[in-house]
Amino acid sequence: MDVLIGIVGSLAGKAVEYAVEPTARQLSYVIKSRSKFQNLQRKVNDLKDAREMVQRSVDAASRKGEVITKNVQNWLDEANDKISKLDSTQTEANEKISKLEATQTKANEKISEDAATQLLKDEEKATKCFVGFCPNFKSRYQLSKKADKEADDIAQLLIQKDAFKEVFTCLPALEVTDLIRPVKEYEAFESRSGAFNGVMAALEDDTVSIIGVYGMGGVGKTTLVKDVAGKAKEKLSFDEVVFVAVTQTPNTENLQNEIADKLGMKFDNDPSADVRAALLRNRLRTSKKVLIILDDIWEKQEVDTLGIPSVDQHKGCKILITSRKRDVLMSMDSQKSLSIDVLNKDEAWNLFKNVAGHIAERSDLQSTAIEVAQKCAGLPLAITTVAKALKHKENLYEWEDALERLKPSEINYRGISGAVYSALEMSYTYLESEEHKYTFLVCSIMDHDAAIEDLLKYCWGLGLFPGLDKMEKVRNRVLTLVSELKDSSLLLAGSTPERFDMHDVVCDVAISIASRDRDWLALGKEDVLEKREDTMRNSHLVSLKYAKVSQLPDELECLNLKFFSMHGSVEVPYNFFKGMQRLKVLEFGKTNFTTLPSSLGFLKTLCTLRLIGCDVEDIAILGELENLEILDLRRSRMKMLPKEIGQLTKLKLLDLSDCYYLKVIPPNVLSVLSKLEELYLYNSFDKWEIEGTENPRSKASLMELQHLSRLTTLEVHIPDVEAIPNDILFLEKMGRFKISIGDKKWDWLVSDDRGMETSRMLKLKINKSSDLVEGIYKSLSRKTESLSLQGGEDVVERLCDLNAESFEQLRFIKVENCNMLKNLFSFSIAKSLRQLEKLEVYRCDNMIAVIVEKEEIRENETLKFDKLRVLKLNALNGLWYIENTYQSVTWLFDKKVSCPALEELYLKSIDGIEKIWHIDDHLSRIYFSVQILTILTVKKCHKLKYVFTSSMVKSFVHLKKLVVWDCDEMEWVIEATEEERINGSIIVFPKLHSLNLATLPKLRGFCFGINPIEFPSLRDLTIHGRVAVPDIIHEKSTFPNLHQLYLGENEQQLLPSYLFRLLTLPNLQKLGIRDSLFKEMVFQSEEGGEEKPASLLLPQITELRLSDLSELMHLWKEKEGFPNLRILHVNRCPKLKAKSLVQLKQMSISYCENIEEIIQGGDDDDDEISLPQLNRLELSVLPKLESFCSSGNYTFSFPSLEDLLVYNCPKMKMFSQGRSNTPKLNKVVIESWKGEVHLEGNLNRTIQQLFRQKHAMIEEGENPEDENSEDENPEEDQSNPSTSNTQNLTEEVENSIKDQGNSSTSIFE
Repeated sequence: MDVLIGIVGSLAGKAVEYAVEPTARQLSYVIKSRSKFQNLQRKVNDLKDAREMVQRSVDAASRKGEVITKNVQNWLDEANDKISKLDSTQTEANEKISKLEATQTKANEKISEDAATQLLKDEEKATKCFVGFCPNFKSRYQLSKKADKEADDIAQLLIQKDAFKEVFTCLPALEVTDLIRPVKEYEAFESRSGAFNGVMAALEDDTVSIIGVYGMGGVGKTTLVKDVAGKAKEKLSFDEVVFVAVTQTPNTENLQNEIADKLGMKFDNDPSADVRAALLRNRLRTSKKVLIILDDIWEKQEVDTLGIPSVDQHKGCKILITSRKRDVLMSMDSQKSLSIDVLNKDEAWNLFKNVAGHIAERSDLQSTAIEVAQKCAGLPLAITTVAKALKHKENLYEWEDALERLKPSEINYRGISGAVYSALEMSYTYLESEEHKYTFLVCSIMDHDAAIEDLLKYCWGLGLFPGLDKMEKVRNRVLTLVSELKDSSLLLAGSTPERFDMHDVVCDVAISIASRDRDWLALGKEDVLEKREDTMRNSHLVSLKYAKVSQLPDELECLNLKFFSMHGSVEVPYNFFKGMQRLKVLEFGKTNFTTLPSSLGFLKTLCTLRLIGCDVEDIAILGELENLEILDLRRSRMKMLPKEIGQLTKLKLLDLSDCYYLKVIPPNVLSVLSKLEELYLYNSFDKWEIEGTENPRSKASLMELQHLSRLTTLEVHIPDVEAIPNDILFLEKMGRFKISIGDKKWDWLVSDDRGMETSRMLKLKINKSSDLVEGIYKSLSRKTESLSLQGGEDVVERLCDLNAESFEQLRFIKVENCNMLKNLFSFSIAKSLRQLEKLEVYRCDNMIAVIVEKEEIRENETLKFDKLRVLKLNALNGLWYIENTYQSVTWLFDKKVSCPALEELYLKSIDGIEKIWHIDDHLSRIYFSVQILTILTVKKCHKLKYVFTSSMVKSFVHLKKLVVWDCDEMEWVIEATEEERINGSIIVFPKLHSLNLATLPKLRGFCFGINPIEFPSLRDLTIHGRVAVPDIIHEKSTFPNLHQLYLGENEQQLLPSYLFRLLTLPNLQKLGIRDSLFKEMVFQSEEGGEEKPASLLLPQITELRLSDLSELMHLWKEKEGFPNLRILHVNRCPKLKAKSLVQLKQMSISYCENIEEIIQGGDDDDDEISLPQLNRLELSVLPKLESFCSSGNYTFSFPSLEDLLVYNCPKMKMFSQGRSNTPKLNKVVIESWKGEVHLEGNLNRTIQQLFRQKHAMIEEGENPEDENSEDENPEEDQSNPSTSNTQNLTEEVENSIKDQGNSSTSIFE
């Protein structure tokens, strides 16, 4: 770069020549040329980061089945095009500059093609007279001006990106370990090993798609399949594992929503069940290998209705079912059904004593304890609950009494055995207090994976804790009770610490007890309300969440009723509540109210009201509920909060979370709720009025919160800093909060935010510091657990310059785009971060180090982050830690800091480091503690020459995933010492299952001088870009379990011979190739031998994915082709030709821009083309496709075809000239505008009819792609950035397709 900008001289002479434009600007091109080029470099880096962010969002949206809009696709194309030109000129530019001046620093600016060429030519002229001290100012001027223009062009692209940055959501599917919490007492009993191994074997069997496990309630089916779920992800390389509890009362919508949540999807605009199913099906098809676990099924479920693809629709989708009845499994076509029996005598006793502890083996109790264990009938659920109930019982008489209680119950409730019922009833009886018992029974009427916060609202409304007068005190009591009930095994852990679950057998027993002893009525799916009205009149609690309710009675006298809950859209009569005047808790879910029933006004004792996800227009009548203390309107659709809410002077909790339609809260409504302790307004009203700007005010202001002296919980977004009042003392009382200030919210659809959920969260994104913002930060910092900082100028620098006590509670920290920040923490502050679990620092250009010694410390004093699990550093110029001497170092992590709990390390664009870890030369010891590291990602660290030394590798015994991308100077993944090279020791990564290497132009091999290398667990290998593949796939390296291989960017015309050994590994089933110049799927000959066709040499390949292979002409020429190929995906391979596809089950052809037909026939052909096993055919984004085959001489036979998807093929006017036989096909999916269309007689006639309809609409001036796409409430999109239109499954993207200039017009010949 110095060659381009380093000429220094006077400004005389040529400056006058460029005075046409304003003189100052023209002179700046000469005076500030260095800064112009530095600015260009920064812009280029920003553009690459922006592109990666957008592409990541696009990928996430695609996984969710969402639409990628044209403007985003066009932006990506333009950004990719510009970056491609920048990258393509880099090598040429560097070579020319090196020739011009060998002693100069190699230029590293990546500029556009035209600018680079011109700049280099002009630079040569500019340097010719350097020795004579007569620099060419015209050259410098032109160079600088062009650099400025390039920077402006990139800036415009970045502005365009910001315009749609909220369109995308980035929610990855949750990890199975997050979703399925292990059961602590689970033991791998010998009697279970047969069923477990049988399930695992079935999961690996391609001929089995539905697997069943059956056994009596409490025998351990759920525990077994949860263990299978973890092993399937770890050992069988399932891309995704989804666990769903179906239960006795399945609700299709709830099950679909649960599956979507665990896949990282979000349904917007409340689509119908059919549309949700289609979206889920499409999403699941994007995963190569997915396991769906449907737990506790009581009757046949139509998996297609849920949106789970069949084996014919998706070969890689497996379904695992549990049920108490084998008949249910058979009705769902289980191909492998395995039974689980009770534990044998020894296993039962071992489990009992392990749970009960040493007391069970005390000499005076042991014989009785053995009898107690035997009474549990070998059922793990009964054994565990009884053992926990007795583990603290010291007296023999208590054990003998338990033995008496365990006599088999005569109650036969929902098929539960007498032994199990007695065991659970005894555990319930042994609960230490009425609070425990009542709370346990309330839990039984809640959903699976229920929220503790919902339980709190029920308990408060029912008056369960009369001595507690504050919400926080009740919350602490409820949390304690839930924890103790979990300890007793009557409750289970939920998906997060804030949730809980209950085994369905325990739930059934609890409901039975509550019905018998407390007059509760909890109706299930099979129950009809009309038959139970008499029972309801005498009930204390009624739950109709799942019951069949066609109509509610006009008026029902229920004098004892305290709790009523109903979900679903049923009309509620005006007088329905007249006879319920003792009601304390009322809940409706997803109910449509035009107006609320007038009889609500009679509920003077009502304490808790929940209207969850309801359509409500007028709720003014709520103002009459004078004793209401909790009002929960989450997710309800209303535009304005009525002023009558201000009459609820006893209100302690107001929850308006996720009320996206809420635009107005009238002024002075919040301020009069003087007893309010908790206010939830996140993803809801945020149009806070600025005091003094309007008179009178039309909306609420934050000033009103000052009047709420009891407020201790606040969740609110404040987009405008000016709306914050000067007096913010009320914030100091906050014990729980989720607050964001600026134009960024906390958003769980963004993966990084999702991992930061706590009860005390603060996010600041502001461009200018102020004393007010600093005051807010200081008020909350000592309590904050999750902190996200984004800011300009000196915002973050000022906020971080606080004392150590300000950070003691921090668990999660994220800092990004803070270019003024030189360091994040001093040594003393870093020492106070004892609770830190996750730290992310992104794009802080001027950061010298994350941690800096600013004070004198003892020589051997070190930092230890005991709880840090995740560390992500991205785009930093500095280091992780630096001593106060500021000595120059070339490593990232120093011995001063250790992170013994670190599980994930992500490093990207860390300039200046030549190695990651500092190794003590004398002790050969690695610092930083990496023994439990499981994920390591290294990207764009261009000075790194290796990742590990061979002496370090033994420390990475738990490493499961390794990604190394785009490191220009990297020569080896593992660097070995001279002694190790001589000894040739074996390097083992025992748990590594995924290895991804891409764009490493100087890579010479995996490990310098050491072979062989073992990868015993590796299942996924990706090698892309400029990587030394032959040295990675060394002949002595072993990959015994390699299952899928992805290759990219190869410039050879045939498959290299060195790939043959890897591709013929016995377990390899999936092969993907992209961005390469292969002409044929043929292996190169070795030493003059014969070329070997891949289709005959790779018989084990079942899935082949080809993308962006512009020169590929043949998959195979032989008659049989790949004999076991089941799935073929072809994307942007316009010259491809092939014949034999007889085994093919799925075909997908997309983005082949010049293809006019799929199969091209000749005039002399007269034959039937049969694809006997093809069940799914997808034709996508083929703008010139006119038909599958234009020859009238072919007859097509597709006897198994069930799904035909045609997407963005605007010229397709028929399927084929000849006849087509599709006996199983009854509909065609036209995704871009028509949805599903049933066949009109035959396939040809249907395609022709659709073509005519579409073009008739175009002629009439309509756009068929926009049909039904109009947003009924545009305000929703403005208030909820994640909202997207799911009425159209996809949108037209033809404008984003680039014509690659290929002349081929057919795929197969």
